[in-house]
Amino acid sequence: MEQNKTGKYFKYAIGEIVLVMIGILLALQVNTWNESRKNLILEEEFKIGLKKDLIRDKESIEFCILNIEQKILAHSILTTKLPESYETNKKSLDSVFKVLMQPLVSFFPVSGAFDTAISSGNISNFNNKELIEKAHFLYNSKYPRLVYNGELVDERNLKIRDLYVREMRTNQIGTFDSERLNILLDDIERANFGNGFRKSIFVETLQLIDEILNNY
Repeated sequence: MEQNKTGKYFKYAIGEIVLVMIGILLALQVNTWNESRKNLILEEEFKIGLKKDLIRDKESIEFCILNIEQKILAHSILTTKLPESYETNKKSLDSVFKVLMQPLVSFFPVSGAFDTAISSGNISNFNNKELIEKAHFLYNSKYPRLVYNGELVDERNLKIRDLYVREMRTNQIGTFDSERLNILLDDIERANFGNGFRKSIFVETLQLIDEILNNY
């Protein structure tokens, strides 16, 4: 009889342990499900915020490209018309010269959604690893390169502008002898080279932004 009681207690204890283990497993499962659901919500919020930021960046980049294209067109007009047509097109060519020599439109990326995901650490839990990889490349490589290149181009163009401040103020870029006119044309060419290179970086970045917007 004592053995029967011991057996019953033993079975009861085993049953209790099994129930506790099942309870723990269920709690862990519920916790895992809640964490997964929370991460999905955070990831969706990140995608929405990222797309809003990238749409604004895209608009800024397109405006920057338009500004650069105006300068490239100004370069083309000046190198074609300045040596031979200044006397008959003074006002127009002086205006075109100012367009080329004005500072570039600066680009400042919007990074709120990406910065928040990074600072919170949530980005490491997101499922779409391909999107995260492209976002990292955009914000940590493409954008810094754009900003740095803009600083270099502005610095180079500022030095060139400083050489022709008086001509810009007095609208007299054509009143040079042939030697100084050739120097001016060389300077215009140098300014345009930086503009063309910057445009190519903008175009590459725009392609990456469109890829993210259209596929994620």
